[in-house]
Amino acid sequence: MTTIFDESVTNSQRLSDGPDWTFDLLDVYLEEIDRVAKLYRLDTYPHQIEVITSEQMMDAYSSVGMPINYAHWSFGKKFIETEQRYKHGQQGLAYEIVINSNPCIAYLMEE
Repeated sequence: MTTIFDESVTNSQRLSDGPDWTFDLLDVYLEEIDRVAKLYRLDTYPHQIEVITSEQMMDAYSSVGMPINYAHWSFGKKFIETEQRYKHGQQGLAYEIVINSNPCIAYLMEE
């Protein structure tokens, strides 16, 4: 069985680890993740990457990250509470939320 420590892998170019990113770089990461998953014969779902603003992240918080949900006043209440705490520095936001569904949805905050 091939491992990630084989010569062909250790001689490859390292992925960027800096704070700067592009959509092309995200594609490179996804290709590498898929390659390693296939190497270990892992079953994976397709990826759906959503790059969102901090306001959209707060909206994802209030709806528990689910892309489709029923309309209810409590989601708006939760959004306002989260927004007020965030703007007053009492709460930080996650840089990403991942929903393990098919496809796998990843909300990445752009800021």
